Amino acid sequence: MTGFNLIQKSNLSRDVIFNISTDVENFHKIMPKYFQSLIVISNLLNEKIVLESIHFLGKKIKIKTKHVILKPNVHKVFILDGPVRGTSFIETYYSTLSGTKISILVDLKFHGILKLFPFLKFLLLKKMNSVMSEFIICAEIYSKSN
Repeated sequence: MTGFNLIQKSNLSRDVIFNISTDVENFHKIMPKYFQSLIVISNLLNEKIVLESIHFLGKKIKIKTKHVILKPNVHKVFILDGPVRGTSFIETYYSTLSGTKISILVDLKFHGILKLFPFLKFLLLKKMNSVMSEFIICAEIYSKSN
């Protein structure tokens, strides 16, 4: 188990960026570089189970995730299968005078061969921070077009 916290800021209001972040069905439109397709297979009141085809660290990966959306400001994502099953991302959105502070608490769990590569934590931390920055830029552009 490996954990870390990512924190960044957006100029968007908390409600706008939270709604974009939890719009799972359209995430491939917001970040097509990373998300090829997302198919919601279960959609309850505040919980969705999603089959995701993603592109990350040069690899195409298919995973099943659970998204728990707790309005107005918490989005929990749990990876349900694959070599990082059990990994969670707890996103919290805080209103600020200039927009929103976004905190993502990441709890990585490696299985199988991934356990043999301890340097992966640093690589993933760096890549996730970069993707988070890209997401904020994409969300700000997306918000202007909708």
